[in-house]
Amino acid sequence: MVLIIGGMAQGKLDFARRQLGVTSWSEGAPGAADCLYGLQKAVRDLPDAAEAVRDWCETHPDGVVICDEVGCGVTPLDRADREWREQVGRLCCRLAEQAEAVYRVSCGLGVRIK
Repeated sequence: MVLIIGGMAQGKLDFARRQLGVTSWSEGAPGAADCLYGLQKAVRDLPDAAEAVRDWCETHPDGVVICDEVGCGVTPLDRADREWREQVGRLCCRLAEQAEAVYRVSCGLGVRIK
């Protein structure tokens, strides 16, 4: 599995398509495609996103997970938003541990950090 992180609208999906050969993806939830685009949306929308993503990773060992960085910037005032941000960060940490490679993308340029 490959994890790609980066700020919103920084070209993460284009990088995955160009450099990793991604041709199809599911957006905001694990699906049949070998790429999960928008992990942060899955964490917000699914009741047990961590379990759903873990199951997806087991069935897609060569898959690509793409997530917006949500931990930078101003801390949200709303408690639910802070908890969501924490859940996204913790899930990304677990995925990064398991990943074969981790890329951080900024301005469409990917840097391998693992």
